[in-house]
Amino acid sequence: MTADVRVAAVGDVHLGPDLAGRHRAGLARIAEQADLLLLAGDLTRHGTVEEARIVAQEYTHLGVPTVAVLGNYDYHSDAEDALTALLLDAGIVSWRARASCSNSTGRRSGWPASRASGWASPAGAAVPSANRR
Repeated sequence: MTADVRVAAVGDVHLGPDLAGRHRAGLARIAEQADLLLLAGDLTRHGTVEEARIVAQEYTHLGVPTVAVLGNYDYHSDAEDALTALLLDAGIVSWRARASCSNSTGRRSGWPASRASGWASPAGAAVPSANRR
């Protein structure tokens, strides 16, 4: 028997304090429409903890597991460990891609492989079901 998994995804939200509350209302019924929410990178503008708090407020306790992948903007302040910890505290599973990026010339860049650490989930949580409440 196979089961369909409905994945909702959003990326490049570039949240900051001036956008607090903007996304939350639109997510009120997400549990009726999706089984998992993927936050697909560039969650913040500058990768600050203050901005990550807004991300956590917007995307926690939605009734579906939420998985976040950090994007290049989320690394700008070199605070990715603090961002990941903050998201985990909010019940959002964080994943750092184990890959490298190539540009149009085929030249490889080390991001994010140079900072990759794999899955991180809240203590005792099964990945990726950490945000079901």
